[in-house]
Amino acid sequence: MSGWRLTDEQLQTWLASLLAAGRRVVAPVEEDNLALFREVGSADEIRLEPQGRTRWSAKEFLLPATETLFSYRFDSEQVALDAPPQPPEQVLVGLRPCDAAGTARLDDVLLDDELYARRRERTLIVSVACAGAGPACFCTAVGGSPAGTEASDLQLVPLEGGWLLRRLTERAAALVDEDSEGWQPAAEADWAAAEEQRRAVEESIGGEPLPPERAAALAEGFDAPGWAALGERCLGCGICAYVCPSCSCFDVTDAGNAYCGTRCRSWDSCGFAQFTKHAAGYNPRPAQVARYRQRILHKFAWFPLEHGPFMCVGCGRCVELCPAGLDIRQSVEKAATA
Repeated sequence: MSGWRLTDEQLQTWLASLLAAGRRVVAPVEEDNLALFREVGSADEIRLEPQGRTRWSAKEFLLPATETLFSYRFDSEQVALDAPPQPPEQVLVGLRPCDAAGTARLDDVLLDDELYARRRERTLIVSVACAGAGPACFCTAVGGSPAGTEASDLQLVPLEGGWLLRRLTERAAALVDEDSEGWQPAAEADWAAAEEQRRAVEESIGGEPLPPERAAALAEGFDAPGWAALGERCLGCGICAYVCPSCSCFDVTDAGNAYCGTRCRSWDSCGFAQFTKHAAGYNPRPAQVARYRQRILHKFAWFPLEHGPFMCVGCGRCVELCPAGLDIRQSVEKAATA
């Protein structure tokens, strides 16, 4: 395995060079005692902790919470359409492997969308391997790893006294080629220490990986009576969808008058009562129980049966932040055995 061993000072200098090159850099910062992803103007703002993730993912920098799809205006007797501007080149720094894997799930769903594809093409991802895990983490249960590299172009690995940096894609060359001449190549002992750290973190997460056949078992239990007890606690607040790195549901709205207008899309959630409600008033999921079942089955049955991996990446944010105390891990287990 090839890569470099960086000191804290070298890492800081490299992060500053990303900004100096004129790219938009998005990274974790501390804001109101929370770790949040924000566009930064200085490397000093960036907080790359050895462990611990941000309050929510960096999804909004690939799929904005609200964005204009196009605007229109009447010009004499013709309609003029104004498309959104070309998105900037950006580097997302500090994504945990679960968040980077969430980007891969967004790619599975949205790469046919022109706006998303343009933004994704101009985005490079620098992930940070986890040196520890929280009580809600369960990436290993859904095929992930605290040092997973899915969708990452570069990965930083925190080690005592510094960092390892490994290049994972050809696209990442533009980020490191000019700076790497003065860097020390990582030694075999460094990679051995990184591997030992990965094993230790995985052991601390514990639990057994969900077997692939769990998806079919969940789908077959669509009408199982156990769903009622699982879903009756769901408040339909949408917190789980909004903090999730892989949820991609959105709504489209039009606003305008006789002269001009816009079409926008905004994040939505299959847990909302209006999500599937028809214009005629009919709602195929009239109860919150049905909507909660949809969320579980989408992530753990429908998506893996069609695409392979589970849509859930095991970041655990929905477990930590659900106001009703619902634990998606327990829901999957109980639904599969109901």
